[in-house]
Amino acid sequence: MKQLVLIFVVLSCTTFAQITITGNDVLSIFAVGNSTTIHQDTLQSMVDIGSPGGGNNWDFTGLQTNLTVDIESVNPASTPYASDFSGADFCIYSMGYSQGFQADIWTYSSVNGFVNNMGSATTISALPGFVTTIKNDPGRHTFMNPSTYNSQWMQTFNQSIYLNGGLITSSSVSLNAIVDAYGTMTLPGGASYQALRIREEITINGGTSVGYTFVTLSGVQVNVDAGSNPPNSGTITANSTSYNSALATSVEHISGLPHNFNLTQNYPNPFNPSTKIEYSIPEAFFVQLKVYDILGNEVATLVDEEQSAGTYRADFNGEGLSSGLYIAQLTTGNFVHTIKMSLLK
Repeated sequence: MKQLVLIFVVLSCTTFAQITITGNDVLSIFAVGNSTTIHQDTLQSMVDIGSPGGGNNWDFTGLQTNLTVDIESVNPASTPYASDFSGADFCIYSMGYSQGFQADIWTYSSVNGFVNNMGSATTISALPGFVTTIKNDPGRHTFMNPSTYNSQWMQTFNQSIYLNGGLITSSSVSLNAIVDAYGTMTLPGGASYQALRIREEITINGGTSVGYTFVTLSGVQVNVDAGSNPPNSGTITANSTSYNSALATSVEHISGLPHNFNLTQNYPNPFNPSTKIEYSIPEAFFVQLKVYDILGNEVATLVDEEQSAGTYRADFNGEGLSSGLYIAQLTTGNFVHTIKMSLLK
């Protein structure tokens, strides 16, 4: 069964020399309700993957899309297959495709010394009543907790596929991964981000494949399926690619054409645990709306995309955060504005 498999990571970085990811970063990005759209190109293409080390400038503006998949982070306990993945810390629900048919896919992950992909459950619209479950035992290590440039890990795990609870096949899988490069990447639309490159080799049933994943602070990422024996630098032939913008809470376009940039005070304020933030942009811009704690640490990315002129409302959920003062910052064009928000539990 061919299934979309993504490495979901969030990176905490200040400069190219100091890029680190922790399990808490991941849990923050995959807070319940966060969502994004994955843009896939299932055809072969030429992609410049840069080179090991620092100072890379990855230009991904030419990536194409022939398939999109919407994903949303949901509470594992609320899903129909939670009992098959006991101990999951977050679950990604996607409306995608499996075996050429529209499918609903729930992918479960846990966080401890690693961020682990525990497996998934898939239902296909053309086959009502059938559930395909993939279980990784132990969970597949997405990355080390914490991870930074030059982090590397190896693992052997068992991957089993079930149909309505009956075992279909089971295979031993070996992986070898390294964070081998860092730099700046630019996506279609022109937005640029500091990023890490993860090179992962997967061996199953005697065959080895290589994938490159480029990951950023806000959860933006690019995935490149590089085939069985690709070069480790320069322009390569990719079997497929995908990219996505940051996972963010729901954002509602609530009115028409404002005359000025504006970021209004959140309401309610103080709040527990959720609040709403409204902002206005008078013309189309790339918009970022982020939340920081009082020490300047980013705790959430609410908006990270191109938006048309209008007034918008974003939801922020402070569940899992401590009581205290938080800063919301809107950045678009040359306009930068902040507000103070009080979380009171």
